[in-house]
Amino acid sequence: MNGSKIRAVILAGGNSSRMGTPKEMLEWRGGTFLSVLVKEASALGLPCLVVSNAPERVATMVKGGLSAEVTPDLVPSAGPVSGIVTAFRAASEEALLILSCDLPFMDRKQLEKLCRFADDCNDWDVAAANVLGRLHPLCAVYHRRTQPIWEQALREGQYRLMSTLGGLRVCTTPEGLLDEWAVFNANTPEDYQIALAEENRRNKGQA
Repeated sequence: MNGSKIRAVILAGGNSSRMGTPKEMLEWRGGTFLSVLVKEASALGLPCLVVSNAPERVATMVKGGLSAEVTPDLVPSAGPVSGIVTAFRAASEEALLILSCDLPFMDRKQLEKLCRFADDCNDWDVAAANVLGRLHPLCAVYHRRTQPIWEQALREGQYRLMSTLGGLRVCTTPEGLLDEWAVFNANTPEDYQIALAEENRRNKGQA
């Protein structure tokens, strides 16, 4: 498998109830969480697909010469499972790099490491980030062979991602492969402030 057989998919269909405002719209590095993530994935030559409950709003955010296809979520209330099925139906690539939209520190170097790791795995269905002992299913590469399983989960109303993952061959990254900040999720206003503080610290360190 190589980059030409992978599509980056950014899931932006959540309600952002804990954040109180759409997470993908949060200001970040001169853009938004979403636009920066699209930029980083595009830098690797990966075509990008954004799955959203508000495709019109999202389409206006992907700007600055960035290119990403935007598609509505099939079942808005079904969470990531619906997003994964939507992406498989909309894409033709052999594998999908599934990312949540709230990964402010995910960058092209980390994405490349994850894709290369998936390429090196044997007999896998999902190659997922594992950082500090925690599995991150929304920072993972999903092989197309899993599409029927996700379709079945959606039909049966099995919306718990981890329940379906339990029946798949999940290859997890070794500790230290990915930076722990790369999988930091900004789910709440407090998380957003933590991200802003870390970004400020990094910028001062570069000055």
